[in-house]
Amino acid sequence: MAAALAVALRRRVAPDRISLLVLLLGVLALALALPPVIRWAVLEATLPWEAPAACDRRGACWPFVAERLPQFLYGYYPAPERWRLHLVGALLMGWAMLLAVPWLRRRIFLAGASLAALIGAGYALAAGGVAGLPRVEAGLWGGMFVTLLLSLTAMAASLPAGIALALARQAKSPVLRGLAGAFVEIVRGVPLLAILFLAVVLLPLFLPWDGGIGLFARVVVGLCLYASAYMAEAVRGALQSIPPGQGEAAAALGLGYWRSMRLIVLPQVARRALPNIINIFIQILKDTTLVLIVGVYDLLGMVHLAVSDPKWMGHAAEAFAFAGGVYFTICFAISRLSRRIERILGQGEGNPA
Repeated sequence: MAAALAVALRRRVAPDRISLLVLLLGVLALALALPPVIRWAVLEATLPWEAPAACDRRGACWPFVAERLPQFLYGYYPAPERWRLHLVGALLMGWAMLLAVPWLRRRIFLAGASLAALIGAGYALAAGGVAGLPRVEAGLWGGMFVTLLLSLTAMAASLPAGIALALARQAKSPVLRGLAGAFVEIVRGVPLLAILFLAVVLLPLFLPWDGGIGLFARVVVGLCLYASAYMAEAVRGALQSIPPGQGEAAAALGLGYWRSMRLIVLPQVARRALPNIINIFIQILKDTTLVLIVGVYDLLGMVHLAVSDPKWMGHAAEAFAFAGGVYFTICFAISRLSRRIERILGQGEGNPA
């Protein structure tokens, strides 16, 4: 029985010699790398609830992360007003839980509109100045709050913008096709850092009112433009995979262009483009770390500020390990969620996954 189980496991994990060799090399690498990491991070580490004076050079000093955790999460946002950020997070969690309801899950446009409304409400709550809330300047925002806010805004804005650009690139008007194609190719051909600098420096010059917009808003605009160009290519690729007969059949049934797109074409596009869309979302989440260079302090920016404190010199590894763990956890959760969504959208098809 044990031998049969071992053979079945080997056929599943390493069906050929190359797979077996790669597996053995991976196990060897883990055997060499994990023991010193575990010894530094756990066995010889100073635990978060211990006194900072107990830290030594042999193991990790987790009291450093515990002391700086509010800064890593909220930046310099005033402590008495952090309930607003907690409320925004609770609303977003509630929205994510509502997606489990089949009725709302099938209403893609309603779900997207509600997410956009939540993000707008989140900006209003965080900034204050309305409904008697004290105003909190964007310069005090930072940490994980800024990372998630920038990522969610770019994600929510890039999906409808990407769909519009993809449809424009397939339009009959050569002017519309040319403008959409030029935008996508220019933005995709320029590094994100250059786009951020252009948004920060040049955007106020094109605005008709005096004073322009704040630094944070300019960074948001740059990220949204960048994400929209990549989203447009993901959607355009899925559009081209739809057989032309789908549109012809819709026209034969009397459906106009927009109704056929909404009812027939775009649901299939969403199913086929989902893996690329999730990849773009994960890419945007990681690319938000570049906003540090233009003066917006996200999670990684707060880590850089914390490790420059003379009190905690020599403990940068703990802070960067914490940041890396947070990014990995979020990206892994998004990846697993996308697999579940793919299975749900694939129900009733020949190949559901």
